[in-house]
Amino acid sequence: MIRVASLTNRIFLACTLLAALSLGFAFYFVNARATTEAEASLERELTESAALVDQQRATLTDQFTRMAELVADAPKLKAAATTADPPTVQPLATEYLKRVTNADLFVVADRRGHVLASAGDGAAAINPAEGAGTVDEFSRVIPQQRGLLQVVSVPIFVDGPLPDVLGRLTVGFFLDDALARQFRKSTGSEIAFGADGQILASSLPDAANASLARALAGVGITRVAFNNEEFLALARPIASINVAPQGLHPVIMTLRSRTERLRFLTTVRNGLVGALILTVLLATILSYAVARTMTRPLAAVTGAMRHVAATGDLTRKVALRSRAWDDEDARVLAASFNTLTESISGFQQEAAQKDRLSSLGRLSTVVAHEIRNPLMIISAALSTLRRRELGDIEVREAIADIEGETRRLNRLVSEVLDFAKPIRFELGKADLNEICRNSVAAAWTGGERDAVLLDLDDRLPRITTDAERLRTALVNILVNARHAVEAVTPAHPQSGVARALSGPRNEIAVADLPTVTVQTARRGNLLRVTIQDQGTGIAADDLAHIFDPYFTTRRAGTGLGLPISRNIIEGLGGSIRVRSSLGSGTEISVDLPLTAPGATE
Repeated sequence: MIRVASLTNRIFLACTLLAALSLGFAFYFVNARATTEAEASLERELTESAALVDQQRATLTDQFTRMAELVADAPKLKAAATTADPPTVQPLATEYLKRVTNADLFVVADRRGHVLASAGDGAAAINPAEGAGTVDEFSRVIPQQRGLLQVVSVPIFVDGPLPDVLGRLTVGFFLDDALARQFRKSTGSEIAFGADGQILASSLPDAANASLARALAGVGITRVAFNNEEFLALARPIASINVAPQGLHPVIMTLRSRTERLRFLTTVRNGLVGALILTVLLATILSYAVARTMTRPLAAVTGAMRHVAATGDLTRKVALRSRAWDDEDARVLAASFNTLTESISGFQQEAAQKDRLSSLGRLSTVVAHEIRNPLMIISAALSTLRRRELGDIEVREAIADIEGETRRLNRLVSEVLDFAKPIRFELGKADLNEICRNSVAAAWTGGERDAVLLDLDDRLPRITTDAERLRTALVNILVNARHAVEAVTPAHPQSGVARALSGPRNEIAVADLPTVTVQTARRGNLLRVTIQDQGTGIAADDLAHIFDPYFTTRRAGTGLGLPISRNIIEGLGGSIRVRSSLGSGTEISVDLPLTAPGATE
């Protein structure tokens, strides 16, 4: 499940949704607009085709009317009609049927309406007596099994003041399948002829007749479907005619394939869908890439902030890149963070130095007190040495006093100088276990009956650090542990013992006497030194001040040992933590990095 709280995911989702919605709207708009335009264009073409079919039928009717008038005015036909003899007229009817183009029916009647001759199909459907004795011309559409029979009737007469009507000539042609296919070629539309709910002829297969018949009575443009194809149909009655005596209603239906017209829209639609999917995928990838270019530096800065907050290590930097696609604002933020940490680190160092220097003023009272006592002892020893009657024992005691107090003064001056001046580290590869052994040996020089348990992990890697400075820090801690143990157990004539546990990680043996345990172990990327004593412990009120300069609970202490140790350990990139309670001993943990800050590879 995507975490919406993540800035990367929010940018990614926003860009992706924006692209999807924009493209989806564009797809919907284009599809709807194209479909609407295609439908409207199809309806316009259908209406134009229907008008063109009506025009062609009317033109064909006019042509037949003119040809019928010419034939009726022919002297040969008039002479034959005057005889009223069918055998005389029949050959002419057959001849003229062949001569009149596209004619399907040729009928000659006398002046009383009796048929003299007929040729072609459909003669039985006409009424030869209609219009007999008149000079009227008329047209009829008669439904037949073959299709709609269009007939034109004209008089055969001799012109004069009073026209002499000799008979009538009726010429006809069928609106059948062949004519429907002919109209289809000229209009690009399917054509059907029908009457009173029945399709009589069509340019479509006969299987479509049942579906077409249901649309004959439709008003305006209707839809007709058959054989998995949909058509728009427009049915129009044949205009400007008198219907046949049977009262049938002839109709011409014009059809356009909606499926075929919209088929190209399906192709366009599929292309749009493919383009939409591809574009959304590209937008998704690009939006994620853009989001990463913005948030990766932010994540690096955030990670560095967490590290600084957890460890206090102001040397942590955010790597800056100069790739063209990286976000400039994020680079500026990373650079600002690096500048900020450098400034804070510098301010801290300056503040620490100022604090140490200001502490020198407060040190004056401590120094005055600490120096006065040794000077008084030295002065007294010198006064003793001036006496002439001194024995060898008194001389040795006076010299020992002078030597001891001189060492005390030298240690005091060294600690003050170490605390006041900035620490300069000389980094190099070192063995932490060996440093711990040397520190124990230095802290217990001249000691009595104290047991030190060494639990050292021989699998520890070598670290890059200042071995001598680290040894100094550990010696200060171990000296405090030694004093804490000595405060619990009086001095014993036995010499001090340092016992090492076998194996990389054995259980620490419980000593018969109060002990100090030195343990090393690895904790991820850090190496830990744990110094635990079973001494007097530290009161809760004093625990908060043990790293304050000149704070001490021992009469002979200067209060600089632990502050100097912390300065060294933190300067090496490590940290120090203390757990203690009065009467239960003290545990001090020192965590060190594998490589101290400022080390060169």
